Amino acid sequence: MRDTDRLRADAESLAAQLPEFQLLERELSTGHYGGAPRKRAGHGEEFWQYRSQTPEDSASAIDWRRSATGDDFYIREQELQTARLMEIWVDPSEGFDWRSDENLPTKADEARVLLTALALRFAESGDLAAVLGSSKHPGRSSQLASKLIEDSCQTAASSAMPPLRNETGHVVIASDFYGNPEPLRNWVRQTAAKGCQGLLLQVVDPMEADFPFAGRVRFRRPGGALSRIFGRTEGLKDDYLERFKTRQAEIRAIAQRVGWSFQTCVVGEPRRALAHKLMTGLIHGASPA
Repeated sequence: MRDTDRLRADAESLAAQLPEFQLLERELSTGHYGGAPRKRAGHGEEFWQYRSQTPEDSASAIDWRRSATGDDFYIREQELQTARLMEIWVDPSEGFDWRSDENLPTKADEARVLLTALALRFAESGDLAAVLGSSKHPGRSSQLASKLIEDSCQTAASSAMPPLRNETGHVVIASDFYGNPEPLRNWVRQTAAKGCQGLLLQVVDPMEADFPFAGRVRFRRPGGALSRIFGRTEGLKDDYLERFKTRQAEIRAIAQRVGWSFQTCVVGEPRRALAHKLMTGLIHGASPA
């Protein structure tokens, strides 16, 4: 039985060790003078940029101090301050809800802790977070961790990725990505075309990353009765690891092609450094391939 209270506590503890999302955004922002992470003008208190006056601008909108330094009139724009939304999604397949050792969390639970911590940091400054595909409203309350954990545990398995909410600006997808990559490729392309920034997180068990087998071994598909016995499994390691790396490269290419980030997590490794990489990747993105 899944201990959701422990997952919530782990996520909150991890979030407390991470930097503030908005401060990290500003540190990573390397745009033009006055640039800001949201890159949109609107009502707010934070300065975004200066722009030249247009015929539609009134004289009261002119920043006279800035305009006095040259021959043109400049308008001071503020950064849009409406709440942003991050959606997270944990692969609900039985194969992802698996672990090789009872002392380790499942791949899915490791993903829940990491993604919930990321969402908590994102939402703490007035922004919102939700589970992709959930019918519940996005939240920012003190009970957000519990809501995200519970919603991600209740996600129904489906052959299709859930659609985004219209207001979503960031999305984080966690899976082992062992299935057919074509539906993911199409979904990522369509989602990125809407202006959404994203991150693909591959979570794998230590046994999957190392293939520490030798001799005669029975392999069984998680959640099913299908099994097969292989002899002299040590001879399969090189071929397995080559296929494993090829799939990683394929998923990384899907992300990079649209400027998204890709990260890999091996269950049991330190979470803090990885979570910081996830924040950085989600903010900064990746160079298109």
